[in-house]
Amino acid sequence: MAFGYPESALRQNDHSELLHRTAVIGCLLGAAATIYLLAGLGGRVHRFVPNATAIAATLAAAAFFLVSWWRAGAGAGRLGRFVWLLVGAWVLADIVLALTPPTTRDELTHHLLMPRLYVVAGRVFHLPFAVYSYYPMLLDMLYTPWLRWGWDLAPKIVHGLFGFLTALLLYAYLAHRLNAVYGLLGFFFYLSTPIVLRLGSVAYVDLGLVFYSTAALLCLTLYLEESAALRWLVLAGLSAGFAIATKPNGMLAILLLAFVFALALARERGRSWHWMPSRLFLFGIFAIVAFSPWAIKNAFATGNPLFPFFPGLLGGATGGGDSDLPGLSILETRRLLYGESWLEIALVPLRVFFTGRDDDPRNFDGVLTPVLIAFLPWAFEGKWRRDKRLFFVFSLFYFLYALFLGGMRVRYVLPIVPPLVILAIFGIHNIYARIVRPGFLYAAVAFFAVLHGVYLWNYFQVVAPVNYILGRESRTAYLERTLPDYPVFEFVNRSLPASARIYLLFMGRRAYYCERDYYHDLGDTPALLLHVLQKAKSSGEVALELGPKGITHLVVREDLLKPFLENNLKPEAARVWDAFTRDHLERLYQDGRYAVYRLHG
Repeated sequence: MAFGYPESALRQNDHSELLHRTAVIGCLLGAAATIYLLAGLGGRVHRFVPNATAIAATLAAAAFFLVSWWRAGAGAGRLGRFVWLLVGAWVLADIVLALTPPTTRDELTHHLLMPRLYVVAGRVFHLPFAVYSYYPMLLDMLYTPWLRWGWDLAPKIVHGLFGFLTALLLYAYLAHRLNAVYGLLGFFFYLSTPIVLRLGSVAYVDLGLVFYSTAALLCLTLYLEESAALRWLVLAGLSAGFAIATKPNGMLAILLLAFVFALALARERGRSWHWMPSRLFLFGIFAIVAFSPWAIKNAFATGNPLFPFFPGLLGGATGGGDSDLPGLSILETRRLLYGESWLEIALVPLRVFFTGRDDDPRNFDGVLTPVLIAFLPWAFEGKWRRDKRLFFVFSLFYFLYALFLGGMRVRYVLPIVPPLVILAIFGIHNIYARIVRPGFLYAAVAFFAVLHGVYLWNYFQVVAPVNYILGRESRTAYLERTLPDYPVFEFVNRSLPASARIYLLFMGRRAYYCERDYYHDLGDTPALLLHVLQKAKSSGEVALELGPKGITHLVVREDLLKPFLENNLKPEAARVWDAFTRDHLERLYQDGRYAVYRLHG
């Protein structure tokens, strides 16, 4: 068995065509989602054509992936077929993990919540008290048709599909540059990266951003090689535009893509003076075409096409950030929030690859893998140095942005994973070409594969999907086991009238399972209630202030609300709150930390 068997030129051309077709499939998915957006803005969420278009595009992409994966195992040799089987095992594990009810925060606050509200309203709209409803939501458009039938498992698989397609891009590129075994190895290491595995089983949008940014980057490298083939430039521009339409972080991706593209064009010799600006212009035009429906939507709604960003430049209300301590640098944040030493802070760029931990902000709220940098010192030898420089510069600057400006969370740097996987595979190839005893290299690669397998096993134990999938555990029982606040929403849905409007207090905006109309504050603290209490002179005034918003009930996490009010209310306002709870609130439900109150009088 060996990594380095020869690959025919014809086979390499097949892999180039596979990369092209995969990028085209991604753009077709983006186009179908855009059609759904336009139909939804026109109040046609329940019409056959937009729903059929979105579902047909998704099913076609899934079929394309399965056929491409199946063909990848043919002619790859014994080692290649072994890696191919590992890839199949990870794909299957990802799908099994996705076949559980949604329980993660962003699913319940955003990526499934908004599509469900679109289905209820029959149109795409904005929530004035929820800034995230103005964000571009390309993938959420693909989720909405499934929620019409109550199939909230399907969006999780759709999100995972973008991870599978990204892995297919890496396979096609590496097989084109090297051979199919290296392509399959890149396929495996990307798909088995812990954060990619975890995100592949939830209905987020990060894997969509990664797919489009990777497609744009790889298409740009192939355009630089085949400058007469404008198809690569068109696909790169469209993919970059769909990256912005997927998530606001796409703005950084397209800026860095344009930057590395400009650097590469500037090194082209023997070109006319207008060569670089004309190619950058074409790249930008196609990106704008893909993103423009979202920009136009926000421009009509707020006057700012990129709302809630750049309010000083483009207008609109000021947008909020998601960082742990807005306004503080990475150094101040990690020293003040986590008490880290200067040495620990200096080692953050290495620690993020070794010490990540799920659901732990101090440890980057996710798990990467050391394989991304372990082989980096050997990656830059040999051929395709221009490609390697582009991958490294893109990864480095994206990483530095997240480190110094965006706060270090693994999800924030996810677009660097595919180019680093490619560099890692180049490094393995170069080591194999020079090493005397390849058994050591095999052992090192196997070690990293086992590390990924250990993460998969542990994550499987946490999610525990088997009993639910086999019908031994009901949906309600699963949700009650995994979501502490699910019983309170069950009470709301079962006991409150359909006309009720709920004010959610310290519920983390997790309203997906709430089947009644609701209101929550823009941030995580109850700004509306605090403002009303600070202004009111009596409990009756509090009731009058809440009345115009249609609020009839409060759903409260009491262990957080009580200390918050104690720390933020002056004595006069505290007395008004006490009188308000006595005269105008009736407790209907209590379950540990959670309570439901009816507002009266």
